[in-house]
Amino acid sequence: MLKRFFLFLLLFLFVSRCEAGLPALQGKLLQLTAPHKGKIGIYFLDMNSTFEAQVYGFNAFPAASTIKLPIMAAAYHLKEQGKINLGKMVVLRQNDKLGGSGVLQWRKPGLSYSLLSLIGYMISFSDNTATKMVEDSVGLASINNYLSSIGMLKTRVTNPTMLSEPPDPNVNMTTPYEMAYLAAKIAKRSGFNDESASDMLYFMHNQRYKWGIWKGVPPGTYVANKTGNLSRILNDVGIVNTKSGAYVLSIFTWGFSSQHNARVLINNVSRVVYEEYTGEKVPEIKEPVKKKVVYKKKKKKKVYRKKIVKRRYR
Repeated sequence: MLKRFFLFLLLFLFVSRCEAGLPALQGKLLQLTAPHKGKIGIYFLDMNSTFEAQVYGFNAFPAASTIKLPIMAAAYHLKEQGKINLGKMVVLRQNDKLGGSGVLQWRKPGLSYSLLSLIGYMISFSDNTATKMVEDSVGLASINNYLSSIGMLKTRVTNPTMLSEPPDPNVNMTTPYEMAYLAAKIAKRSGFNDESASDMLYFMHNQRYKWGIWKGVPPGTYVANKTGNLSRILNDVGIVNTKSGAYVLSIFTWGFSSQHNARVLINNVSRVVYEEYTGEKVPEIKEPVKKKVVYKKKKKKKVYRKKIVKRRYR
Protein backbone atom coordinates (compact mmCIF):
# COMPACT_ATOMS: atom_id res chain seq x y z
CA MET A 1 0.00 0.00 0.00
CA LEU A 2 2.83 2.38 0.93
CA LYS A 3 4.60 1.53 -2.34
CA ARG A 4 1.49 2.46 -4.33
CA PHE A 5 1.22 5.74 -2.44
CA PHE A 6 4.80 6.71 -3.33
CA LEU A 7 4.26 5.76 -6.98
CA PHE A 8 1.15 7.96 -7.08
CA LEU A 9 3.07 10.80 -5.41
CA LEU A 10 5.90 10.56 -7.96
CA LEU A 11 3.38 10.61 -10.81
CA PHE A 12 1.63 13.64 -9.31
CA LEU A 13 4.92 15.53 -8.91
CA PHE A 14 5.93 14.64 -12.47
CA VAL A 15 2.67 15.95 -13.95
CA SER A 16 2.78 19.04 -11.73
CA ARG A 17 6.32 19.80 -12.90
CA CYS A 18 5.27 19.48 -16.53
CA GLU A 19 2.32 21.83 -16.01
CA ALA A 20 4.24 24.35 -13.89
CA GLY A 21 5.80 26.19 -16.80
CA LEU A 22 2.90 25.73 -19.21
CA PRO A 23 0.37 28.41 -18.12
CA ALA A 24 2.65 31.09 -19.60
CA LEU A 25 2.70 29.26 -22.94
CA GLN A 26 -0.58 30.73 -24.20
CA GLY A 27 0.69 34.29 -23.73
CA LYS A 28 4.03 33.52 -25.36
CA LEU A 29 2.33 32.01 -28.39
CA LEU A 30 0.15 35.11 -28.77
CA GLN A 31 3.22 37.31 -28.45
CA LEU A 32 5.04 35.32 -31.14
CA THR A 33 2.18 35.38 -33.62
CA ALA A 34 0.93 38.96 -33.10
CA PRO A 35 3.39 40.77 -35.44
CA HIS A 36 2.54 38.59 -38.45
CA LYS A 37 -0.10 39.53 -41.02
CA GLY A 38 -0.62 36.02 -42.39
CA LYS A 39 -3.17 33.61 -40.91
CA ILE A 40 -1.78 31.40 -38.14
CA GLY A 41 -3.28 28.44 -36.30
CA ILE A 42 -1.60 26.60 -33.42
CA TYR A 43 -2.73 23.78 -31.18
CA PHE A 44 -0.64 22.31 -28.35
CA LEU A 45 -1.59 19.22 -26.36
CA ASP A 46 0.33 17.85 -23.39
CA MET A 47 -0.03 14.08 -23.53
CA ASN A 48 0.81 13.68 -19.84
CA SER A 49 -1.96 15.94 -18.54
CA THR A 50 -5.06 17.76 -19.70
CA PHE A 51 -3.22 21.00 -20.50
CA GLU A 52 -3.87 22.54 -23.92
CA ALA A 53 -2.98 25.86 -25.55
CA GLN A 54 -4.12 27.25 -28.87
CA VAL A 55 -4.13 30.28 -31.15
CA TYR A 56 -6.96 30.08 -33.70
CA GLY A 57 -6.64 26.33 -33.29
CA PHE A 58 -10.23 25.63 -34.37
CA ASN A 59 -10.10 27.72 -37.56
CA ALA A 60 -10.05 25.98 -40.94
CA PHE A 61 -6.83 25.96 -42.97
CA PRO A 62 -5.76 24.32 -46.25
CA ALA A 63 -4.15 21.05 -45.18
CA ALA A 64 -1.63 20.77 -48.05
CA SER A 65 0.34 17.53 -47.53
CA THR A 66 -0.67 17.16 -43.88
CA ILE A 67 -3.86 15.64 -45.36
CA LYS A 68 -1.75 12.53 -45.97
CA LEU A 69 -1.84 11.86 -42.22
CA PRO A 70 -5.61 11.14 -42.06
CA ILE A 71 -5.35 9.15 -45.31
CA MET A 72 -2.75 6.91 -43.64
CA ALA A 73 -4.81 6.62 -40.45
CA ALA A 74 -7.91 5.63 -42.43
CA ALA A 75 -5.95 2.95 -44.31
CA TYR A 76 -4.71 1.38 -41.06
CA HIS A 77 -8.17 1.58 -39.51
CA LEU A 78 -9.63 -0.30 -42.48
CA LYS A 79 -6.79 -2.83 -42.32
CA GLU A 80 -7.60 -3.59 -38.69
CA GLN A 81 -11.25 -4.07 -39.64
CA GLY A 82 -10.19 -6.58 -42.30
CA LYS A 83 -11.57 -4.43 -45.13
CA ILE A 84 -8.26 -3.89 -46.94
CA ASN A 85 -4.97 -5.76 -47.17
CA LEU A 86 -1.83 -3.62 -46.98
CA GLY A 87 0.08 -6.39 -48.73
CA LYS A 88 -2.05 -5.91 -51.85
CA MET A 89 0.07 -5.03 -54.91
CA VAL A 90 -0.88 -1.91 -56.87
CA VAL A 91 0.38 -1.26 -60.40
CA LEU A 92 1.76 2.19 -61.21
CA ARG A 93 0.00 3.65 -64.27
CA GLN A 94 1.07 6.65 -66.29
CA ASN A 95 -2.06 8.59 -65.31
CA ASP A 96 -1.25 8.02 -61.61
CA LYS A 97 1.81 10.21 -61.88
CA LEU A 98 1.64 13.63 -60.22
CA GLY A 99 4.19 16.41 -60.05
CA GLY A 100 5.49 18.05 -56.92
CA SER A 101 7.13 16.02 -54.18
CA GLY A 102 7.97 12.35 -54.44
CA VAL A 103 9.97 9.86 -56.46
CA LEU A 104 7.36 7.59 -58.06
CA GLN A 105 6.64 10.15 -60.77
CA TRP A 106 10.05 9.22 -62.24
CA ARG A 107 9.49 5.43 -62.13
CA LYS A 108 8.44 3.32 -65.11
CA PRO A 109 4.72 2.56 -65.45
CA GLY A 110 3.88 -1.10 -64.91
CA LEU A 111 5.91 -1.53 -61.73
CA SER A 112 4.00 -2.91 -58.74
CA TYR A 113 4.09 -1.66 -55.14
CA SER A 114 2.42 -2.99 -52.01
CA LEU A 115 -0.13 -0.71 -50.39
CA LEU A 116 2.11 -0.68 -47.30
CA SER A 117 5.12 0.60 -49.26
CA LEU A 118 2.94 3.23 -50.97
CA ILE A 119 1.89 4.53 -47.53
CA GLY A 120 5.59 4.71 -46.65
CA TYR A 121 6.31 6.77 -49.78
CA MET A 122 3.27 8.96 -49.07
CA ILE A 123 4.43 9.91 -45.57
CA SER A 124 8.23 9.62 -45.57
CA PHE A 125 8.72 11.18 -49.02
CA SER A 126 5.41 13.07 -49.14
CA ASP A 127 4.98 11.37 -52.52
CA ASN A 128 1.96 12.75 -54.39
CA THR A 129 1.83 9.86 -56.86
CA ALA A 130 1.84 7.32 -54.02
CA THR A 131 -0.92 9.32 -52.29
CA LYS A 132 -3.16 9.11 -55.36
CA MET A 133 -2.57 5.35 -55.57
CA VAL A 134 -3.41 4.91 -51.87
CA GLU A 135 -6.56 7.04 -52.22
CA ASP A 136 -7.70 5.05 -55.24
CA SER A 137 -7.18 1.78 -53.35
CA VAL A 138 -8.81 2.88 -50.09
CA GLY A 139 -11.53 5.14 -51.55
CA LEU A 140 -12.30 8.77 -50.73
CA ALA A 141 -15.69 7.86 -49.25
CA SER A 142 -14.09 5.36 -46.86
CA ILE A 143 -11.46 7.91 -45.81
CA ASN A 144 -14.03 10.63 -45.09
CA ASN A 145 -16.38 8.21 -43.32
CA TYR A 146 -13.53 7.26 -41.00
CA LEU A 147 -12.78 10.93 -40.26
CA SER A 148 -16.43 11.55 -39.40
CA SER A 149 -16.52 8.48 -37.15
CA ILE A 150 -13.69 9.82 -34.96
CA GLY A 151 -15.10 13.35 -34.78
CA MET A 152 -12.89 15.06 -37.37
CA LEU A 153 -15.84 16.89 -38.89
CA LYS A 154 -13.91 19.80 -40.41
CA THR A 155 -11.29 17.62 -42.11
CA ARG A 156 -12.23 16.45 -45.59
CA VAL A 157 -10.29 14.87 -48.44
CA THR A 158 -11.94 16.09 -51.63
CA ASN A 159 -9.10 16.63 -54.12
CA PRO A 160 -7.06 13.48 -54.79
CA THR A 161 -4.20 15.44 -56.39
CA MET A 162 -3.75 17.94 -53.51
CA LEU A 163 -2.00 20.24 -55.97
CA SER A 164 -4.63 22.96 -56.34
CA GLU A 165 -2.84 26.27 -56.96
CA PRO A 166 -3.80 28.69 -55.62
CA PRO A 167 -5.23 26.56 -52.79
CA ASP A 168 -9.00 26.32 -52.96
CA PRO A 169 -10.56 27.18 -49.56
CA ASN A 170 -13.10 24.41 -50.10
CA VAL A 171 -10.59 21.65 -50.90
CA ASN A 172 -8.74 19.41 -48.41
CA MET A 173 -9.36 21.59 -45.36
CA THR A 174 -8.62 20.83 -41.72
CA THR A 175 -7.97 22.57 -38.39
CA PRO A 176 -4.85 22.58 -36.19
CA TYR A 177 -6.94 21.02 -33.41
CA GLU A 178 -8.21 18.08 -35.48
CA MET A 179 -4.74 17.28 -36.81
CA ALA A 180 -3.29 17.41 -33.28
CA TYR A 181 -6.13 15.18 -32.09
CA LEU A 182 -5.33 12.59 -34.78
CA ALA A 183 -1.58 12.67 -34.06
CA ALA A 184 -2.34 12.12 -30.36
CA LYS A 185 -4.56 9.12 -31.20
CA ILE A 186 -1.70 7.55 -33.13
CA ALA A 187 0.84 8.25 -30.37
CA LYS A 188 -1.47 6.92 -27.64
CA ARG A 189 -2.47 3.92 -29.79
CA SER A 190 -6.08 4.93 -29.33
CA GLY A 191 -8.13 3.10 -31.95
CA PHE A 192 -5.03 1.37 -33.35
CA ASN A 193 -3.16 -1.74 -32.31
CA ASP A 194 0.56 -1.62 -31.48
CA GLU A 195 1.64 -2.82 -34.93
CA SER A 196 -0.38 -0.20 -36.81
CA ALA A 197 0.65 2.65 -34.50
CA SER A 198 4.32 1.61 -34.67
CA ASP A 199 4.19 1.57 -38.49
CA MET A 200 2.66 5.04 -38.66
CA LEU A 201 5.09 6.53 -36.14
CA TYR A 202 8.00 4.95 -38.03
CA PHE A 203 6.94 6.58 -41.30
CA MET A 204 6.40 9.95 -39.59
CA HIS A 205 9.70 9.87 -37.69
CA ASN A 206 11.61 9.02 -40.87
CA GLN A 207 10.00 11.60 -43.14
CA ARG A 208 12.62 13.62 -44.97
CA TYR A 209 11.31 17.20 -44.55
CA LYS A 210 12.72 18.49 -41.27
CA TRP A 211 12.44 22.26 -41.74
CA GLY A 212 9.62 22.84 -39.22
CA ILE A 213 9.11 21.47 -35.70
CA TRP A 214 12.46 19.64 -35.86
CA LYS A 215 14.34 22.95 -36.06
CA GLY A 216 12.91 24.18 -32.75
CA VAL A 217 14.11 21.26 -30.61
CA PRO A 218 17.62 20.11 -29.65
CA PRO A 219 19.35 17.57 -31.94
CA GLY A 220 18.52 14.02 -30.95
CA THR A 221 14.98 14.83 -29.77
CA TYR A 222 12.42 12.32 -31.04
CA VAL A 223 9.96 13.93 -33.46
CA ALA A 224 7.36 12.13 -35.59
CA ASN A 225 5.64 14.60 -37.91
CA LYS A 226 4.09 15.45 -41.26
CA THR A 227 4.64 18.71 -43.08
CA GLY A 228 2.59 20.51 -45.71
CA ASN A 229 3.87 22.99 -48.26
CA LEU A 230 2.02 24.83 -51.02
CA SER A 231 2.22 28.35 -52.36
CA ARG A 232 1.90 30.70 -49.32
CA ILE A 233 1.04 27.71 -47.10
CA LEU A 234 3.35 25.99 -44.61
CA ASN A 235 2.08 23.49 -42.03
CA ASP A 236 3.59 21.01 -39.61
CA VAL A 237 1.98 18.50 -37.25
CA GLY A 238 4.16 16.48 -34.93
CA ILE A 239 4.63 14.40 -31.81
CA VAL A 240 7.62 15.38 -29.66
CA ASN A 241 9.07 13.09 -26.99
CA THR A 242 11.21 14.72 -24.28
CA LYS A 243 12.70 13.76 -20.91
CA SER A 244 9.78 15.63 -19.31
CA GLY A 245 7.12 13.80 -21.30
CA ALA A 246 5.46 13.94 -24.71
CA TYR A 247 3.34 16.54 -26.46
CA VAL A 248 1.65 17.15 -29.79
CA LEU A 249 2.10 20.41 -31.70
CA SER A 250 0.12 21.47 -34.75
CA ILE A 251 1.09 24.67 -36.61
CA PHE A 252 -0.63 26.03 -39.73
CA THR A 253 0.21 29.19 -41.70
CA TRP A 254 -1.62 30.67 -44.67
CA GLY A 255 -1.11 33.80 -46.75
CA PHE A 256 2.39 34.82 -45.66
CA SER A 257 4.11 36.97 -48.28
CA SER A 258 7.36 35.13 -47.53
CA GLN A 259 7.66 31.37 -47.08
CA HIS A 260 10.89 32.02 -45.20
CA ASN A 261 9.09 34.16 -42.59
CA ALA A 262 6.44 31.47 -42.12
CA ARG A 263 9.13 28.84 -41.69
CA VAL A 264 11.02 30.88 -39.09
CA LEU A 265 7.75 31.42 -37.19
CA ILE A 266 7.07 27.67 -37.14
CA ASN A 267 10.63 27.06 -35.90
CA ASN A 268 10.24 29.60 -33.10
CA VAL A 269 6.81 28.33 -32.04
CA SER A 270 8.37 24.88 -31.76
CA ARG A 271 11.30 26.32 -29.79
CA VAL A 272 9.11 28.23 -27.32
CA VAL A 273 6.86 25.21 -26.74
CA TYR A 274 9.86 22.97 -26.09
CA GLU A 275 11.41 25.49 -23.67
CA GLU A 276 8.18 25.98 -21.72
CA TYR A 277 7.55 22.26 -21.56
CA THR A 278 11.02 21.11 -20.52
CA GLY A 279 12.60 24.18 -18.91
CA GLU A 280 15.58 23.76 -21.26
CA LYS A 281 16.85 26.59 -23.43
CA VAL A 282 17.12 26.25 -27.20
CA PRO A 283 18.99 28.83 -29.33
CA GLU A 284 16.57 31.29 -30.93
CA ILE A 285 16.06 30.94 -34.66
CA LYS A 286 16.60 34.29 -36.30
CA GLU A 287 16.07 35.50 -39.80
CA PRO A 288 19.38 36.05 -41.55
CA VAL A 289 20.19 39.71 -42.06
CA LYS A 290 20.20 40.49 -45.72
CA LYS A 291 23.34 42.24 -46.71
CA LYS A 292 22.84 45.26 -48.86
CA VAL A 293 24.42 44.61 -52.18
CA VAL A 294 26.54 47.54 -53.33
CA TYR A 295 27.21 47.61 -56.99
CA LYS A 296 30.48 49.29 -57.87
CA LYS A 297 30.58 51.26 -61.03
CA LYS A 298 32.94 49.79 -63.49
CA LYS A 299 35.70 52.15 -64.47
CA LYS A 300 35.88 52.79 -68.13
CA LYS A 301 39.09 51.61 -69.58
CA LYS A 302 41.00 54.29 -71.39
CA VAL A 303 41.75 53.39 -74.93
CA TYR A 304 45.06 54.73 -76.10
CA ARG A 305 45.28 55.22 -79.81
CA LYS A 306 48.50 55.61 -81.63
CA LYS A 307 48.90 59.01 -83.13
CA ILE A 308 49.31 58.64 -86.84
CA VAL A 309 51.77 61.13 -88.28
CA LYS A 310 51.15 61.82 -91.89
CA ARG A 311 54.29 62.37 -93.86
CA ARG A 312 54.46 64.08 -97.14
CA TYR A 313 56.60 62.51 -99.74
CA ARG A 314 57.97 64.65 -102.39
